[in-house]
Amino acid sequence: MKNLITNEQVISLAFCDGEYLSPEVIRSSDIALAEDRYILPIVGEELYGELLDGSHQSLLDDFVAPALAMAVRTAIQPSINVRTGQTGLHISSSLRADSSTKVAMQSLQKSLRLRRQALLRRLSTHLRNHASEFPSYKPGKDTLQKCSIDGGYIQMR
Repeated sequence: MKNLITNEQVISLAFCDGEYLSPEVIRSSDIALAEDRYILPIVGEELYGELLDGSHQSLLDDFVAPALAMAVRTAIQPSINVRTGQTGLHISSSLRADSSTKVAMQSLQKSLRLRRQALLRRLSTHLRNHASEFPSYKPGKDTLQKCSIDGGYIQMR
């Protein structure tokens, strides 16, 4: 399966220093699903194909890869917050850990979603502002150019 970025790139772009995670935790199917759900609706089929073929490397490195890596992290974060083993689900616990852990996980997930949305909007805005450089980009088909959710409100353009 060919993806726009590797699992190692997801780790380096979406996780901070000190947040060690083995690249094997991220499957290529996780990346493919994030591409389908978040990148394809912005760039469109034609530009997506060009990116897969190695064209527009600076667009990929500077805009697509960071947004895609954060989309992958947002998708897999809940599953890496807990572990599954031979005896089932394992959640780290301590005295009073249940409520603080839940709040921390919710706060982290919200932060990741906000970062993902900001990076996706950055990609969409860059493509709109530089559409002449990317003839295969169709602003009218870019979902973020037509609709966005801001503060819980759906914005239609």
